This record gives sequence, structure tokens and C-alpha cells, in this order.
Amino acid sequence: MSAVRYVLAPLTLFVRYFPQLVACYLVGYLGRQGAIEWAAWAGYDNDLWASLIMPLAGMARLGSYVAMFLVIRPGIPALAGLPPRSARQIDIFATVIVPFFAIYLAWQMFREDWLEFEYRAVPYRVGKALTSTATEIDPEMLPVGTMTFVIVGIALLSRFVLGRFKDRMPTWLLPLQVYLDALWVFLVLTFSASKGVTVLINPSAWLAERRIVVWFNETRESVFSHLQLLESLWKAVVWAITTVFGGAAVPLIWLAVACIVYGATTKPDWHAEARRLGGERVGRWIDRSAPRRTRLHTGWQRIPGKVRTEVRDQLTGQIGKFKPITDSAHVIVAGGPLAIALYVLGYLGLAWLDMSGSFYRAQIGSGYLLRGMSWLFGPNDITFWFGTWDGLGLISHAVIESLRVCLIAATLGWCVQRWNAKAANATAEAAAVSNR
Repeated sequence: MSAVRYVLAPLTLFVRYFPQLVACYLVGYLGRQGAIEWAAWAGYDNDLWASLIMPLAGMARLGSYVAMFLVIRPGIPALAGLPPRSARQIDIFATVIVPFFAIYLAWQMFREDWLEFEYRAVPYRVGKALTSTATEIDPEMLPVGTMTFVIVGIALLSRFVLGRFKDRMPTWLLPLQVYLDALWVFLVLTFSASKGVTVLINPSAWLAERRIVVWFNETRESVFSHLQLLESLWKAVVWAITTVFGGAAVPLIWLAVACIVYGATTKPDWHAEARRLGGERVGRWIDRSAPRRTRLHTGWQRIPGKVRTEVRDQLTGQIGKFKPITDSAHVIVAGGPLAIALYVLGYLGLAWLDMSGSFYRAQIGSGYLLRGMSWLFGPNDITFWFGTWDGLGLISHAVIESLRVCLIAATLGWCVQRWNAKAANATAEAAAVSNR
């Protein structure tokens, strides 16, 4: 794929697969709206039903994203050539993607779903109403109680039992496995939000409240109050870092998720990568540490096999869930800084057109694509906009979501292609050296 084709690939995919992409998006949209409406009807005065039904809203949206990624896969040669996943490998979906979305992405989606739940529950409640411009969750509105702990415990226990028998588990139980993962993560986030636990739902705010950080900020302010130049320089540096990392983090996480969906993760040789990036000094350090690693491996082999197996299974079951995420970084980096920078800028541009689904923040107001469509319709009375506004908003969301998925998949295709070329060159060089 040439540089020009790479830049135009998202638009090409969008035009080629637009009907399928919109269909997947609408199925997820209807599933989410249906789940929230069901939860509002059954759980407006019953925390148990609200807790059990609301995770289905997030699952519907997540499922639509995965379907959109899979629909455009044949249009990207680098991704189409990857081996397809079997039904049994849906465990990757359950143990990696769902927690990954919930912890790193879905706080905005989580907040949007609960706000939508409250709006839908208003007609079922007496003497309660919400303002139409709310963008934050009141902890008191979340259905959390003793039953929450019971449900989380049952979900974790059931998930553990199903995980032990996953190789012999019938296929029809796999959706239940996905639901149990979504359920316990969703309820843990709900509990964290209701109790003001910010370490999960807002890590930056939690870090800012730590004593050492507060002490550092107060000390810096007292010192810089006498040096205006340093204060201005500090604010500029903080603004630049926040803008770069805040703007790039979400697009890069999307690339990692797409990498997992397509099965493009590879088992990296971290020693070789460290030698390449760190040079001879790092290579010498790795060589000097080789005897120590050998002794540790020998000591590990002396432990009884049953104990080793149990420890390995536990580590793989917990830490290993996120291993595909770290492995995906190896593939993404191969795309090169220019391609990744263009991708981030493209992602930001789409978020500017429509913030919905970008996971930057919840937005009640319209994006610039919707404003542009409204401008094309020209001035009209309020009754016209009452009848068309929701439809135009849905069109805007469907178009931008489809473009965003195409952008992510096309960028990942470029990264995979570069990674394959890099691996082929390394193999050819190794073969040339061995033939000498």
C-alpha cells in the first residue's frame, strides 16, 4: 500500500462498505436503546433489574464495533491475510476486549448510558425530573447496594467455573461468558462512581489528590510566584504534554483494540527490540544478565510441576489477559511516526465533526457535521427541527462512526504491512548470514 493509497484508504473503505457499516451501527444503536429502555421500565424502582440489564447496553455497542471491524476486513489485504479466529477464541473477546473497553474507554460510554437510563426512567417515576443538559452523574442516582456485591460475587464465581471448563463448554454458553465479564466490570465501575472512587473512573483526578502531588503543586506555585517566566514556561509544557497525550491516547487504544479483534498481535522478541532501540549498551546489559536469567529458570524448573502449572495458569488467567494489548504495541510501532501522527490527526478531525463514540467526553450539543447539515436545510420553524433533529443526529453519528472504524482499520493494515515487511527482511538477513 503506497502512501497515497494509505491516506485515501479510509474513504475507499467507507464508500465500498457503507451499507454494511451503517447496518452494523444501527443494530448496535437499536440494541443499546432497547436495553436502556428495558432497564428503565424494569429497574426504575428496582436496583437489581437495573444492574442486570444495563450491561447489555454496553455489550450492544461494543458488539457493533466488532462487527464493523470484521465487515471491512476483506477490503484490507494485510488484515484479510491474517488467520481467522475460531468460535472458541471468543474467550479473547470476553477476557480482554470487554475489560479493556470498560477500564480505559467506556467511562464516557458508561456515563452516557446511565444518563440515558435516567432520562428514560423519568416517565416511570413520580415527582422526579432531570435537566436536559446534564453531563455528569450524581452518585446518588446509581443503583448500588448490598445486592451489587452479591451480583459481582456470583458473576466472578460463575466466570471462574466457566473458565475452568472452557475447552469442553458448549458453544451456546459462550455469550453467557461474555455477559458475565461485562456484568462484573460494569457493576464495579458503577460502585466506584457511586462511592466517589476516582482511581478507576478518573485516574488523573485521583492522582492529583495524592499528598505528594498536592505538596509538589503547592511548593511549585510558591516558588514560581516570584518567577513569572518559569510559571509561564511550566504552564506551556504542561499544556503541550496534556494535549499530546490526551489527544493521542484514545486513538492509540483504539488501534490496540482493533489489533486484538483482527488477531494481529504477535509474540514479540523484546530482547531484540531492546537491542535495536537501545544500541550496544543495552545489548551488553542483556548479555551480562543472561547467566542470572538462566539460574532463575533453573530454580523455577526445580519447583514441582503441579505447582508450576497452577501458578502459570493463575498468572495467565489474570495478567495474561492483557498480554495481547502489550503485544499489539509491537505491531503499531512498526507503522512509523508519520503514519501514526496522520492517524491521530484524522481521528481528532472526526471527533471535531461528531464527538459521539470518540470516548473523549460526553457531549449533549451537536458536532460540526450536524451543524453543517442544519445549515444546508436553512432557516425553519421549531416544529420542523423537532421532527428532523434526532434523525439528522443519527445520520451524523452513523457516518462518523463508520469513517472512524475505517480509519482505524486502514491504519492498522498499514502497520501490519510494515510489520510483515520488517519480519521478512529480518528473516532474509538471517538466512543470508547462515549461508555465508
